[in-house]
Amino acid sequence: MSTESFRILQVGLGNRGRMWGQVIGREAGIAVSGVVDVNPATAAAFAAEHPAVPVFTELEAALAATQSDAVLLVTPPDGHLAQARQIFAAGLPLLAEKPLTLDLAEAVTLVDLARQAQLPLAVGLNFRYLPVSRRIRELVAGGTLGEPGFGQFTYQRNRDGRLPWLNKYPLTMRHPMMLEQSIHHLDLIRFCYARPVESVLCRTWNPRWSLYAHDSNVACLLQLAGGLEVNYQGTWSGGWNQLRFEWRTDLSEGVIVQRQLFSDLAVARTDDTELTPLELAACEPFYDDSAALLRSFVGHVRHGALLECSGADHLITLALCFAAIESSETGCAVHLPEFCARHGIALSV
Repeated sequence: MSTESFRILQVGLGNRGRMWGQVIGREAGIAVSGVVDVNPATAAAFAAEHPAVPVFTELEAALAATQSDAVLLVTPPDGHLAQARQIFAAGLPLLAEKPLTLDLAEAVTLVDLARQAQLPLAVGLNFRYLPVSRRIRELVAGGTLGEPGFGQFTYQRNRDGRLPWLNKYPLTMRHPMMLEQSIHHLDLIRFCYARPVESVLCRTWNPRWSLYAHDSNVACLLQLAGGLEVNYQGTWSGGWNQLRFEWRTDLSEGVIVQRQLFSDLAVARTDDTELTPLELAACEPFYDDSAALLRSFVGHVRHGALLECSGADHLITLALCFAAIESSETGCAVHLPEFCARHGIALSV
């Protein structure tokens, strides 16, 4: 077992990039080999605060000048494919923030590039590593409350994308809710229920008061294997400045209810008069779950451990998002296996 630090070249110093910097700084045995940001002012500010870390404004120069074990890509998704080409050409594994790209064909190409280069590619679906997500998956798989029959997943938020600590590109992108937020939720539905989505009927739209240039509302009916159906509704343009979240799963012998975005899980059997809260491990959202994702990625690169959030698996979630968009555009349900076959995406990872 290697005792040397695992060296990561971090590309991107925006809001999420600064969070990732803190995550890496807390992890023993993981070090930053260098950072890249195309904004000279941002790069200079980081260099002033971290004089021991090499700072670059071009990825090509950073790849040539640093000794790294992997790259962490925290940049807007429309540049991921070009950046990944350089990273794989340098022979380095890649952990990229989601979505992998904003174009499904580009995402397929990117995953193929990693496969051809025989290099690990992981995508930052960090919410899978929240203790509440893990517990829901365990409860469903354990069968103590019977067979899941249907679910309701609701995320209601008035997200002011102009705030200084939020990324600005979602304000002008197409399908910001679907590809920046709902992608997490649809991925959790796949992950926690541990069964494939068979079809999706979806509607996306934008209320007239929305700050976003394109659809900030998503409503989906998902059909999963085994007869499980899930109603999903999410918005970034709610009429109230209070986040409201609930994910309820009805099973043959009870319910599982997550009542807060990152915590507050409870269960009840059919005849119970009240929900029973479940104890969960302490977790600082966006940090502890990202750290767990990072450790999983490093474990795969170093020791061949399971790569849970692989690029190939992410393609299935991304395909679900684009199948939902197609459903909204056509007004018809989309059969996911047919959609994936049409776009050259394997459903088995």
